[in-house]
Amino acid sequence: MGPSEPVTVTIADGVARITLDDASNRNAVTVRSSASFLRASRQAVTDPTVRVIALSGAGDYFSVGGDIEEFLANDDNLPGHIATLTDNIHGGIRHLVQAPIPVVVGLNGVAAGGGVGMMLSGDVIVAKRSARINSGYTRSGLTPDAGLTWFLPRLVGHARAFEIMAFNEFLSASEALDLGLVSRVVGDADFAVEFEAVVDRLKCMPGAVLGATKRLLRQAAGATLESHLEAEACAIANQVALPETLEKLASFAKR
Repeated sequence: MGPSEPVTVTIADGVARITLDDASNRNAVTVRSSASFLRASRQAVTDPTVRVIALSGAGDYFSVGGDIEEFLANDDNLPGHIATLTDNIHGGIRHLVQAPIPVVVGLNGVAAGGGVGMMLSGDVIVAKRSARINSGYTRSGLTPDAGLTWFLPRLVGHARAFEIMAFNEFLSASEALDLGLVSRVVGDADFAVEFEAVVDRLKCMPGAVLGATKRLLRQAAGATLESHLEAEACAIANQVALPETLEKLASFAKR
């Protein structure tokens, strides 16, 4: 039997569960784990039975980001090594961000470097109270990847995003909540139950509505008001043409 995958995916009951499953290495991003993440995310977004994607880490860490020891072991061709790694991790993040279904992230521990970008690919991010976030790039002499320079300024503005990435200070889960980097913070003992409750709730909602809402939110930052109003008009017109929408409207009117 070969080595287990460092990122696993299981699909059941409409949920694709992607787990960063290399706890002994703090779920670090390696060439192997990034390729595994790319495969898992592709499988999740292409399975027509999946209504929600749940992404979490095994053990006490979400992901500490790039494996520096692996970087140093490939110092004879480090640019090529990094290019392979970023191609994989960026492909996986694109899958999750562009997926027409919600992605729920369970921030079970520290997210650092590229792990922060993976975390921010979620539409709902449930964090343990003990979880922490750290950029880590300037301390290691690297520039940001995994979408951080795209995600962060959209969430917190340019000045705060620059400060987070330049100074590498740890953010607590509560601070991340105040900044809008996570959706909710729950006590460690309640984390698993709350994470599952969010996944189950989204799984039972109208998939087409959630998908269209996600797409509109993701597109809004790069659109003019006029073009985005047109996109909203088209989306709601398409939605009301569905038979299930009329059923829901009728049910709602009876309340």
